[in-house]
Amino acid sequence: MRTINTEFYGDDSRWFIGVVSQIGDIRNLGRVRVRIFGIHNEDTSKVKISDLPWASVVVPVTQGGVSGSTMPDGIQVGAQVYGIFLDGKHSQSPLILGSIPHDSGLRVVVDEQSDPFVQPKVSKPTNNTDEQGNPIASSGELKVSLIGSSRQEQGFNFLKQEFERQGNISNPGNCAAAFIGNFMHEAGSDLDPTTPGDGGNALGIAQWNDNRFSQRKQDLINYANNVARGSYLSFEVQLAFVIYELQHKQKGRTYNRLIHDSTILNYTETVLALYETPQTVLDYHAETDFLKYYLKYARAGGIRNIDNRVSRQSLALKAYKAEFEKRLKSAKLINKKFGEG
Repeated sequence: MRTINTEFYGDDSRWFIGVVSQIGDIRNLGRVRVRIFGIHNEDTSKVKISDLPWASVVVPVTQGGVSGSTMPDGIQVGAQVYGIFLDGKHSQSPLILGSIPHDSGLRVVVDEQSDPFVQPKVSKPTNNTDEQGNPIASSGELKVSLIGSSRQEQGFNFLKQEFERQGNISNPGNCAAAFIGNFMHEAGSDLDPTTPGDGGNALGIAQWNDNRFSQRKQDLINYANNVARGSYLSFEVQLAFVIYELQHKQKGRTYNRLIHDSTILNYTETVLALYETPQTVLDYHAETDFLKYYLKYARAGGIRNIDNRVSRQSLALKAYKAEFEKRLKSAKLINKKFGEG
């Protein structure tokens, strides 16, 4: 008589509770990545988001149940969910059955020393000082939780989570890495939010500048004063302003083009050419129309494809290509350290 394999029959089911860390399943199966209590360390330097399992989500029979027609409507990063493991004690195939409403801003405060293995590192130091005890600007009323042991990791995690939450960016990790890789060439590898530039006319991690075409530095200051209620020299405020700017002032120019990107090469060049626009971009733009027709240009392969097709390269093109390659190298490094590599 044939015996039933009880290992997958349901007699040895295991329940779990966890928090959603990533949405936007590239396979369109409606899956989400979940950090499960008691199994996955909360410190992203120990268990990266890319190391978390993809969890299937129970959907009603009115859904198609196949790739491209299954979407867990409403589920967001930070949602607290519960479910069972389909593979029992192996605990590698989680299935989410529902979510548990909770206050994501609620925190339990205790007097005893926190356990470093379960408490994520946050960037916001106490007493308004940095790791070396130097005073920093406060972020005021802005509530930004930054996870990571460096500004690079904190910025990457914050931007990736925001891109995941918005749901329009096909690869939030690559996009976040592209921004941080570019910022490293604007404000230095430590992403110092107080970094000045352009003779004092630019500042911050993105070197926001005022010129006759735009007032981006003033926009940052206005955002800090009127929206964030904090200092424009705060790292938290500047990161939040990146998202705000993409959704408002830079929506048509940059964000709508990021939606069409997918690879780290695409994202890096879009951020370089449209969001940052350093002098090398302006010089190259002066002899071409690539900014005017950037979407078509990007779909054609970007600067690397142009580089392969053009036999006689101008000094402006060479300088632009060199700048792109430097920023791409940094973006790939960030993705390797904190993303899916």
